[in-house]
This record gives sequence, C-alpha cells and structure tokens, in this order.
Amino acid sequence: MFNKIKRDDNIFKSELFLQDAIAFNVMISIIENIVRYPTPKIFSNGRDCIIVNSDPEHPVIVWTADSFKDYEGVFHFVDSEFKNNNPFKIMSKMELYNFLNARNKVDNSNKKILGAYQCKNLNDIEYVGRADNITREEISVVAGLIALFGKETGENVGTEENIVSDAESFINNPLNKVWRDTNNKIVALARIRITEKYARTGLVITDVNERGKSYAKMLVHFLAQHAMNIGKTPVIFTDFDYVPSNKCYRAVGYELRSTLANYELKKPQSVD
Repeated sequence: MFNKIKRDDNIFKSELFLQDAIAFNVMISIIENIVRYPTPKIFSNGRDCIIVNSDPEHPVIVWTADSFKDYEGVFHFVDSEFKNNNPFKIMSKMELYNFLNARNKVDNSNKKILGAYQCKNLNDIEYVGRADNITREEISVVAGLIALFGKETGENVGTEENIVSDAESFINNPLNKVWRDTNNKIVALARIRITEKYARTGLVITDVNERGKSYAKMLVHFLAQHAMNIGKTPVIFTDFDYVPSNKCYRAVGYELRSTLANYELKKPQSVD
C-alpha cells in the first residue's frame, strides 16, 4: 500500500534509505530543492520503498531497500499512477529492472545503466587553463554545449527556452563552472547540485573540437575539490557503458558505489 508522504517524512532519515543515499542522490535533490521542484509526487509504503517523480517529463525514481520483495506491487502502483508520463521511464536498482524485464514490461531500446560514484580522496592532476564563470555575452556558447550534451547522451535538456535558462544559471549560480583554455576559450562545462550532505556534479560536456585534452577531468577535479572545501561529499553519475567518462572520473579519484538502471516501460497497445 503506497501513500503520499511529505518531504520531511522520517523514512528519508531511516538507516535503510541512508545506506543508498549516494545512489539515490537525485531523489534527495528533488526532495530538498523546493524552489526547483515545488510540486513533486512522493509516495511510500512507509518501510522499504519510496517513489518520487519531479514532473511527467522525467523518470519516476523508485528506491527499494535490499530486503524489498513486492516488485509486482510497486509495478502496478507506478503503472497506475504514472502511465501518462511521457516518456514512461523509471530509475531504480537493478533488481526492479530485472524483475520487469523478465516479464516483458521494459522497452530496452532506451535502457541505460548508470554508475553512481563517490569521491573520498582526490588524485593529484595538473591544470591547463582554469575554471571560471561566464559573461552574459557567452550564454549562447554555453547553451550550445548544453544542447550538445542532450544530443550525445539522450538526456532530456528541454526546449530551446529551457536550454537558454540553464545557460543563464551559469551566471546566476557561481557554483556552475566552465573551463577555459590558456587562450580564454570556453572548452568544457559542468554544473553542481548542492544538498545537505552532497555535491553532485552533472552536465559534464567538452567541446567536440577540444576533446582528448583532459579538460573535463580538470573541471570535475576542481568541482570535487570545491565540494570538499565546503564540507560536502562529491558524487557523480555517468553512463556506465561509456568508457571515456568512467575513466575520467576514476582518474579524478571517484570510486564506483553502485549501479542503477534508467529504462522505459512499455505502454499497453490501444485497442480499436
């Protein structure tokens, strides 16, 4: 039985959930950021499962404790509550994915395995260039890189208006950074989401003409160092099957903590 719960429900402080806090940092971000996510849907059985959806265009995030067994029940609830989401996607532990996939409920054409990484100790690397904020005149450059990120990763970066708004956040939020080469050219970017305990780096992308020069590694390293300096634990998510990004994050000092599945459910065929 799943019921609506509030952001401050005690289950978010439970030992079971906190064991998976790194892997489900995206859920934590949605819960804690009232301004960015004012009306998320939040449900729980009160023990070992939480279901959160920020909006109908993003995945339903399903946390289940390792001891959770009622995968059939959670599927029927998600199917009933969120089947009109577009796309109808779930982010969950592999156990729920495997259960649904075995029952032919998953459209595997867009499945992605995500690696959840945590950084406890940074490796020493040499910087070439510097991290920086942007000027208003550079918004179009940043918008172009965000659009490139969406195209290459398949992530939903929104409309052109959304992309420009995200680019403007690199002015409004000094935590978001670009990397400039020695000629002051913007060659990479990344943003950072801060929660009570964690700092999650994301939207990491390098200009296609500047790849192979370790600019993304330098920027991710800089952001991880900043996170540690303000008392936050650096975390990052990546496509686990994309070797270059995983190699980059490990070179910085990130260690794999767990994997999650991000996948689309099949919708029932309409009957005329």
